[in-house]
Amino acid sequence: MKRIAIFTLSAVLLLALAALPANAAPKVQWKFTNIQPAGQIYTEYFNQLADKITEATKGEVKVTNYPAGELPYKGTDLLKVCSKGLVDMAEVVAGFVFGEAPLLALLDFPYLALNEQEMKTVRQVVAPYVLAELRKRGVEPLAILSYGPRQIVSRKPTNNLENLKGQKVRTAGSLQDVYIKLWGAVPTFVVWAEVYPAAQRGIVDAIMTATLAIQQSKVYEVCPYFLQIEGPLMHLYICINKKSWNALSKDHQKSIRQVVTDWAGFWDQKVMHELDDKALKEMRAKGQIKTVSAISLEERKKTRQQLLPDLKAYTQKHMKPNGPEALNKALKALKLE
Repeated sequence: MKRIAIFTLSAVLLLALAALPANAAPKVQWKFTNIQPAGQIYTEYFNQLADKITEATKGEVKVTNYPAGELPYKGTDLLKVCSKGLVDMAEVVAGFVFGEAPLLALLDFPYLALNEQEMKTVRQVVAPYVLAELRKRGVEPLAILSYGPRQIVSRKPTNNLENLKGQKVRTAGSLQDVYIKLWGAVPTFVVWAEVYPAAQRGIVDAIMTATLAIQQSKVYEVCPYFLQIEGPLMHLYICINKKSWNALSKDHQKSIRQVVTDWAGFWDQKVMHELDDKALKEMRAKGQIKTVSAISLEERKKTRQQLLPDLKAYTQKHMKPNGPEALNKALKALKLE
């Protein structure tokens, strides 16, 4: 009787093993990293993306997000480390990798687009050039996104561009300096970690950054006058190492593309609309921001026209061979030429 039971159990086990797919893929572990440190709201969103990919692939692709500082890489390294396979997935920020891939920053050009519809037009024209540039560097780009527009907060009452004249404005450099000079202000660079004390001591009079960054860094304590300039966006690209991507099944590639597309819509709604609006409302309600003023659409249009020769020269100098062609097509699509 025991022999029959053992034989039956063995037969059941053999049948169960035979029923398993012969080519069942082992679980893949992906490292994902970005420029945001732990504790930031953006890190929450990146964690959600990692979890959604893991869920969509039924755990066969397990993605773990490593916020900035948890791996030995800086934001300026992320395109390189992703292309080399040191991480499988990365947030590549255009401005951080400008020296390595200048063309990626074309979408960051100040006042090239003055509203969401214009930015959509520019992205449609420029995207093929940007995606080709990334693929050439050994990564598969799955999304083009951005952080919110730059604004200015000042130590001095600043209600318009006239008030901004002569002020030392902390910028990130490059083309930001060009239009700050057009407005009669003095572009000044200070590393972000020193911005608060620099404003406190008058080394800078004003700071240009995103609204949420103003709230989180508490620079409103020394610069409580808010000027909405609706300045340049900071674009980012969600990239996958080419070998990691090619190792996936077509089904997993399709699932991951869909996840990233859906998540990109979520990011756009939160980062481009809700977070900055909420941050400004909260700072105003608490009296942390004393006044809010805005430059007019006409002033932004005038600034764009004044900037166009500089943008063209910039692409000629830094973004050949494809940058000048991409910019020219974008200007035509916007009916600026």
